[in-house]
Amino acid sequence: MTKAKGMEPTGILHFAIGVTNLEEGRKFYEDVLGCTYLRENDTTVFMMAGNDHFVLTNALHHTPPNPPGAVEFHHAFLVEGAAFDAALKHLEDSGYPTLEYEDEGHRTFTGRHGYVQDPFGNAIEIIDFHGIGDSSKPAFQGRGRRRKVL
Repeated sequence: MTKAKGMEPTGILHFAIGVTNLEEGRKFYEDVLGCTYLRENDTTVFMMAGNDHFVLTNALHHTPPNPPGAVEFHHAFLVEGAAFDAALKHLEDSGYPTLEYEDEGHRTFTGRHGYVQDPFGNAIEIIDFHGIGDSSKPAFQGRGRRRKVL
């Protein structure tokens, strides 16, 4: 792997998820996904998932990165393996159906993957992460391995 000359990041502090309503965004990520609220200001809600941070940013002209029901551009949240099925059921019971599910074919991020969309059209991946796989293996043939659950 090649490293950039003159810079070597040591991690990621946070990523931003665009929303059009901070209160509704906080409610989804705190009450439905189970993330931890830290604080907020007039444009941003600061959250945590485990030891990692993210922010909900009030994007007044938010455009969902995917069309309705699509999940190609997404944010991935880790869950413990024993809690994975219950997490997907909880999302479904909360009104967020699993749009896609896959449990094989990932060469890099192995484990079970379920995808939903938040109230703003952002795709959210829930993953029972088993670790970094063997990325030297040939690509899994066909995105058809993803089963739409709609």
